[in-house]
Amino acid sequence: MAKNAYPRKTVKIVLRPAGVVLTVCVTLLAVFSMGALIALDWVHGGIQQETERLRQEAAAIEYANEELVEKTARLDSIQSIQEIAREELGLVDSRTVAIEPQS
Repeated sequence: MAKNAYPRKTVKIVLRPAGVVLTVCVTLLAVFSMGALIALDWVHGGIQQETERLRQEAAAIEYANEELVEKTARLDSIQSIQEIAREELGLVDSRTVAIEPQS
């Protein structure tokens, strides 16, 4: 049998009590980490609310845009323009005589 090219070495691990400075540093690090996680959770919640608000705003704008596209499509003919002028603006054709009753 061939000998192992890498001989095994024995490693002895000795644990000794941590110093006060190390204990304080680890404790501060743990407290800071928890604070940072709480802050990140708070920021994440705010971002989610803002995202939802923007989605609703985008949906409203998209709806208004669709209405404008439909209204623009109706403006393709003279008849529809005259109809809008009569209904929305109260205008009459120049060849029409308007008679208004007196109050």
